[in-house]
Amino acid sequence: MCLYFSKIEPATIIRNQLTENSGDNTVKAIVHQGEGLDGASYRDMVLADVGPGKVCVKLKAAALNHRDIWTCMRAEPAAPPCVLGSDGAGIVERVGLDVTDMSPGDEVVINSSQDWESREEVPLGEYNVGYKILGFPDHGTFAEYIIIGRHQLEPKPAFLDWREAAALCLVGITTYRALFTEGRLQTGQTVAIPGIGGGAATQALLFAKAAGAKVLVTSRDSTKLETARKLGADLAVASDDSWGQVVRDFTNGRGADIVIETIGEATWKQSIAALANGGRLVVFGATAGSLVEVDLASLFLHWQSIIGTTMGSRDEFREMLAFSEKHQIHPIIDRAFPLSEGVEALRYLNTARQMGNVVLDINI
Repeated sequence: MCLYFSKIEPATIIRNQLTENSGDNTVKAIVHQGEGLDGASYRDMVLADVGPGKVCVKLKAAALNHRDIWTCMRAEPAAPPCVLGSDGAGIVERVGLDVTDMSPGDEVVINSSQDWESREEVPLGEYNVGYKILGFPDHGTFAEYIIIGRHQLEPKPAFLDWREAAALCLVGITTYRALFTEGRLQTGQTVAIPGIGGGAATQALLFAKAAGAKVLVTSRDSTKLETARKLGADLAVASDDSWGQVVRDFTNGRGADIVIETIGEATWKQSIAALANGGRLVVFGATAGSLVEVDLASLFLHWQSIIGTTMGSRDEFREMLAFSEKHQIHPIIDRAFPLSEGVEALRYLNTARQMGNVVLDINI
């Protein structure tokens, strides 16, 4: 759980005891209340006290994800205000009385996959009920400070700057689980990633190459394809009606051992066409439609698997950080906005023009 902000009501302001002379207890944040992206605004919120088991983090940077767009689009107009943002990195400002293994000044990253400990289990219950992601329904990271459970924090990798550290969190845990836990990626195997450009797809490319895989990517944007080649993609081709066959031709007819599917309806048929016998199609997004057709006979006659996943456990988050440090993997930063321009950042992300991650500079 994340104890964080309340809507500003002068009669019910909660004192924030960050320092003895903290004075004003309001903080700036990007908050959604209303309909669509028009409901997002830069406004004051009130910081709550640091309770037992909690840590107050002064955020240095946060990263945007398409989930932030979906939160805006799907929110009930009458819902209470919610601070957006799942990714963040910062410096510990204050700890709860029973937090003994973390101190003010510690540099940390935030695991937005809430209360999921073991990689051996998946959460029970409905999404956002039995399992939650930071940023909705709990307040998120697009703010100057966050108060969050100690168990949701890990040491910031020293080789990353603040922007990179913030950008690694959500896309890192999601793609790490997709490739290694669910995809069972091994050195020398082939991974296909349609729709290269977004933060998750780009991170999947970096992780797969670090693991010794051959990586094939597609995009409608020639500039993104060229950037992907520079990042190590073995084949970067235009998204058209035959890229699945191109993947098969490149692999001497075998196809891809793993296809990372984040787009959905627009790429589904070619993702299936690109999949090898015994291959795993791992799905954690549907930005272009979630209703697709599956030929079940073809699926079982080719020993193929379709696997759904989202986010990951604390075990996997720690493994992902260690893997990134071992291979010195730096997330790709497309563009940074100041926190005050967070709404503009959301609108930019919604254009899908980025190559890599879009981040907010907060206390840099």
